[in-house]
Amino acid sequence: MSARPVAAGESPLGVAARAALERLARGPFAAVEVYEKRGRSRCFELEGERESVSAAEEEGWAVRAGGAERSCFATGTGAPPPDLELPEATAHALRLPEPRPVPPFAAPADLDAPLATEAEAWALFAGFERGVRAEIPTARLVAARLEDGASEGFLISSRGVEAASRARAAALRFEIEAGGARCVLEVAERDPRRFRPSALARRAVDRLLARQAGDGVAAGEMVLAAPLAARLLEALAPLFVGAGAEARLAAFWDGERRIASREVTLLDDGRDLAGALAAPVDGEGLPTGELRLIERGRFVAPLLAWWEARGAAPPGCARRASFRDLPRRAPTQMRIESDPAVAPADLAGAVERGVYLIDAEGGVRWDVGVPRFRVAVAGFALEAGRAVAPLGPCWLEGDPRALLTGVRAVARDLAWASGDGLYGAPTLLASGLTLTPAAA
Repeated sequence: MSARPVAAGESPLGVAARAALERLARGPFAAVEVYEKRGRSRCFELEGERESVSAAEEEGWAVRAGGAERSCFATGTGAPPPDLELPEATAHALRLPEPRPVPPFAAPADLDAPLATEAEAWALFAGFERGVRAEIPTARLVAARLEDGASEGFLISSRGVEAASRARAAALRFEIEAGGARCVLEVAERDPRRFRPSALARRAVDRLLARQAGDGVAAGEMVLAAPLAARLLEALAPLFVGAGAEARLAAFWDGERRIASREVTLLDDGRDLAGALAAPVDGEGLPTGELRLIERGRFVAPLLAWWEARGAAPPGCARRASFRDLPRRAPTQMRIESDPAVAPADLAGAVERGVYLIDAEGGVRWDVGVPRFRVAVAGFALEAGRAVAPLGPCWLEGDPRALLTGVRAVARDLAWASGDGLYGAPTLLASGLTLTPAAA
């Protein structure tokens, strides 16, 4: 945690929050928390020939106050005002966490990188389109959007919690069309300068080619590329979150609590610098850290908030979508651990006959009651480790146990999917899932 330089005439973040806490703590409330946040962002959009740029700056605050029987929540823009008045308390209990030491956090260097410029955004868009057209000359970039933002927050409570944090994230979206097929590619990084237009163009080309007419081969062995594996993990994540997770998962594990193959280790780590959301503290000022959910196939622990845990306090996992939202428990950066000794090409090369599925073509449909998932995918048929033909539009289906126990090997790469948190996975070699043509 480190403070950014304060510009001349600008009040340091937290000064007004401290004053508000001092004043409110003298009132009738057993516990008070004041949160202050400011951020700035730039958005670059291309639609056909039309280019647009917009910028925004915002500062806001939130207060939670109350006790065992009643509480209130208030928000506003700007800094907390000197005459801050809270709304009438309602019949909802409020508990605030006790402070915990925050271990040192080596903030990534690109956290201080300036926001993207127009020249950088247009060059990124042009480089992507150029890369796609080099492979598919008839391709057309329908739309592109880059959102780049940075923020800093300060939280202080009457329980003694005090924490400052910063965040930096960029989201990129491309919509490309060729031969009647359309592909939407969405990726996120901490700094937009990490985006590699040539690599993104290759991903888009592969997806467009994979959607050409094919047989929808339903082979047993499957290579699930990292972007698809990350989307599948995002869909499965709710199974591992909250106090009811053990009861939900008990239906899947054996007598040794084994829920996946030995190749699967699943963890949540809000400090992992490989992820764009890495931070020293969560939305309640508690230290983040690593929590192992599955260790070599065996279920270890669910992802719990501090108020759900019994015994040792878990790493912080409270999320604030904005200063206007109450904090809630959610994954921070959940990922399947990679194997540094295995290249993705090694997994494909091990398949005598099967399929290589490169990405999801839309969201994962998830029926918790069954439970079963279904997702449209793009991919190629594999023979002797080589891609030989596009599959055409297909559905990948299965249940969570089949997915987790069917993993035979993991590669060393890592792709992230953003959603209610960040979800990462390497390329997986798997069996036990079903692939059918979309027309079936």
